[in-house]
Amino acid sequence: MPVGPHLLGTDVARELGSLALSVVPTENPMLGLRAAQWRNALVRVGLSVPLWAVHDLGMLACVDPESVPIGPRASVPRTQLAGPLGDALRAYAETLRELGESEVTEKARQWRLSDDLIAVLLLRVLGPLWERFRGAHLATGNPAILPLDPEVYRDLDPQLPELFASADRSDDLGFLQHVARERLRLVTAVEQIDLDTLRLLGMFGAEANAAGALQMLDLLNVFESPEANDVVNFSLDLLPSVLETKRASGQQTFSVDGYSGVERRGTLDSLVLSELAFDPDLFDRRFAENEVFYYAREKQHEEDRRLHYICVDASASMRGQRSVFARGLALTLIKKLLLQGEDVYFRFFDSRLYDVHHARRGRSDTGGISVPYVLCFKGERGRNYAKVFGMLANDLQRLQRRERRQPIVYLLTHAQCHVPLDTVERLRNIARLYGVFMLPSTGELDLEYLHRLHTVQVVDAAALAQRDARAARALEIVDDATKDERRSHVAPAPEPRASIPPGELR
Repeated sequence: MPVGPHLLGTDVARELGSLALSVVPTENPMLGLRAAQWRNALVRVGLSVPLWAVHDLGMLACVDPESVPIGPRASVPRTQLAGPLGDALRAYAETLRELGESEVTEKARQWRLSDDLIAVLLLRVLGPLWERFRGAHLATGNPAILPLDPEVYRDLDPQLPELFASADRSDDLGFLQHVARERLRLVTAVEQIDLDTLRLLGMFGAEANAAGALQMLDLLNVFESPEANDVVNFSLDLLPSVLETKRASGQQTFSVDGYSGVERRGTLDSLVLSELAFDPDLFDRRFAENEVFYYAREKQHEEDRRLHYICVDASASMRGQRSVFARGLALTLIKKLLLQGEDVYFRFFDSRLYDVHHARRGRSDTGGISVPYVLCFKGERGRNYAKVFGMLANDLQRLQRRERRQPIVYLLTHAQCHVPLDTVERLRNIARLYGVFMLPSTGELDLEYLHRLHTVQVVDAAALAQRDARAARALEIVDDATKDERRSHVAPAPEPRASIPPGELR
């Protein structure tokens, strides 16, 4: 479908025409469609940066600069870009070549970042430049929402001169000169993107997406928060060891998936062909005695998914290393459980019980557990554990009634998390309780309800203080919480103990 001012709205035609200023050419209409998605995402958060700038910087995270010649397009109207404007365009192209060779864009291409994450990076890089350019006059009408039809971006290059000339380009040309003048700011903004944070968000994939404006701002906050960066670094110490987790597979005889071996049972269409080489009488006898071989096909075990309910204390007592450990452990546990095909619920608590987030592998309709939310959440800093755990018991009771499955509740908290014993008994009757307690430097674990928990893990100050010891302790907990025998069988609750030995309780 040809594209022109007579077929598109004026605002859309204006934005498409600005691509005449872009210096990263792309012939694939799907890449043009992705650039439109990035631009629409920025418009949702109030940033109406011209499409040509969004297109070029975004393409550096998708396309190898060695495969495309970075420079002014052949369709650029030369008469309008002579003198200082031409110099600005050439300086801009040179800046893009430098950025294309930076480590940040190179890693972004290797990790194949999602469109939502690329849009957040563009927000972080282009936002300050655009604000400095527009000053106090940021709100200028309603920016156009670009169509998400690949046919709109097919064979667009020959039509760019007409589209470019169909509107006033003072804003586009002014921003081009501003970017050329602020070249150092642009390069610095890209180089300041934290690669560890980018890598972690890339590992989580869909869980790190920003489907709406608020999610984009949460994700932007991850790149600007020192506290979130500490959790990111700790999580990267843990996650590589769990990313190879896979669900175990079995075998089946009906035609789904590929072959996995041979079996004595099956259907004639999966019969091993070499069996037909036997003498007919011998084949009949082997067939009657179930001695012939059939190809078996791959199949996943048909086991019920467990409900894993992770609750992280966000009160003031969890600041510092305890908060870093709890959130990094929670993210790692979430990732491994999802890789095992389990259902995972997550929520924070302090003086109140915050909203629950639910994720199920392969399902986008459950909302998911937002990685930026886990990294940057800040609570009210108070405490009211009696109220919070009473509400949790009510919620778990409704969940158990609806799902008809017993949840496994993970409590990530500290040594002063005092909960009434009768509330713990209510929780114990509903769910299997797995407590992880982080101790202060001179504290001890002395809670009256410990013997009513099914499992207790203690993380002392020495383990929290050293990086290697902290990572090793967290991985021990993850391995114990997700081991097959714990997942496949909910053991009966242990009898109460008169005293609690030091260290861990199993």
